Amino acid sequence: MNKFKVNQFLSYHLESAVLPGNSGSEVQTFDLVYEKNTEAIKKAMLTDGIWMLVTNICETTEPKEYRLNPRELIKAYRDKNRVEEGFKEVKSFLKFQPTFVYTKEHVRAHYTICILSYLLDVTITNKLRENRIESVSSVNKMYRILERCEIGKLGLKGDKSRILKLTTMTNAQKNILEMFNCKYLGMNSHLKSIGVKRM
Repeated sequence: MNKFKVNQFLSYHLESAVLPGNSGSEVQTFDLVYEKNTEAIKKAMLTDGIWMLVTNICETTEPKEYRLNPRELIKAYRDKNRVEEGFKEVKSFLKFQPTFVYTKEHVRAHYTICILSYLLDVTITNKLRENRIESVSSVNKMYRILERCEIGKLGLKGDKSRILKLTTMTNAQKNILEMFNCKYLGMNSHLKSIGVKRM
């Protein structure tokens, strides 16, 4: 009941009860007896389906250019959700650790990352609209395709030296790089400059 937040609308208690068993014996059990709190239900119905935004930006505290009318406030709130969704997609692709922000600087840094993630998502979406790539239908799908492109560390047991090798790129991965004018990232000359060989 706590999970669904209905405690305020119902009161309940257990009453002892005796039921006949299969072999004629009695079974001790309980009945759940509940009562609706009709006053609380009526009060909740007055605001049912309504949600409220509260802001500290008002005429007396903020310069005119920072004040928002109700329509702008709702738009800003909805845009915030889009920005956070963009961050979630990038976070799952980059495998970020959970983010806990407490200080003003941390909040600002987290917000900046969210904005950049959203910008990246919008840029990718626009690019995908302009250039259709087979098997790449969304930003999320593109992230899934790119995350399979990995650099492996190879070496022999007992030998500390290691070789970095790039997994063979698929056509979809190559097409994505080409779409962003980043084809050079998979070329031997670039890979050699960062100490990576192709498989």
